[in-house]
Amino acid sequence: MWQAEFALSLRDADTPPPAFLRSASGIHASRRFAVYRNNVYSSLVNNLSDGYPVVAKLVGEAFFKGLASCYVREHLPKSPVMVFYGETFGDYIDDFAPASDLPYLGGVARLEYARRLALHCADQRPLDGELLATVPIEQLLDHYLTLHPSLQIVESDQPIYSIWLRNMPGMEHHEIPNQGETVLIRRLAQQVEERLLPAGGAQFFAMIQSGHTLGQSAERIIDAGHGAELSDLIRIALESSVQRSLSVTADPTAS
Repeated sequence: MWQAEFALSLRDADTPPPAFLRSASGIHASRRFAVYRNNVYSSLVNNLSDGYPVVAKLVGEAFFKGLASCYVREHLPKSPVMVFYGETFGDYIDDFAPASDLPYLGGVARLEYARRLALHCADQRPLDGELLATVPIEQLLDHYLTLHPSLQIVESDQPIYSIWLRNMPGMEHHEIPNQGETVLIRRLAQQVEERLLPAGGAQFFAMIQSGHTLGQSAERIIDAGHGAELSDLIRIALESSVQRSLSVTADPTAS
């Protein structure tokens, strides 16, 4: 019961400190609690600033601090692993009225969070390229693939990757197209990398992740009119798969 009261007081600066808080002398420790609460909020705002550097750069320090402070008041951490804090920040930005004239901002935030997930996820051994070279493409199409756990797909109707890339060192002149972008994020050889996916790319990887064979996933893309991009998508999928994934007998996502 006291934990809930403490959490409520911590979340809302207008809520009085818990009545049970007392100093060693028996005096209510309201001033100390206020300092503690401020330190908690400041550390969480700083955590978001570190985790979303491009978002912070796009809106400026003062705006970002206000945005992050609003988010922190409504979304305290649910886990002690702070590297994953802010998983709903992109969605929060989408509904944040003062940022309504920046329709790309939430998508950029989701891209930054996906990169963080890819960096810190568990590692698995990638497919052996020499082994793959011995398997005819016709046989590969009958296989189920297990994609590397670092793989993330971020879709947007805004050019989020180009905006993010333009804010990287030395990329200030990168051209930003007037169209949406779908980005694949993965970690290979301990390095996080991003790739723009062609039309149909998100659907292709969603099919693989949901337990369809490579061939079934390819057929869906062809039926959707994106067959011209298929060879590139298959190559990316094989590069992004793990060693244990080649299976013709069962869906590797099934338990």
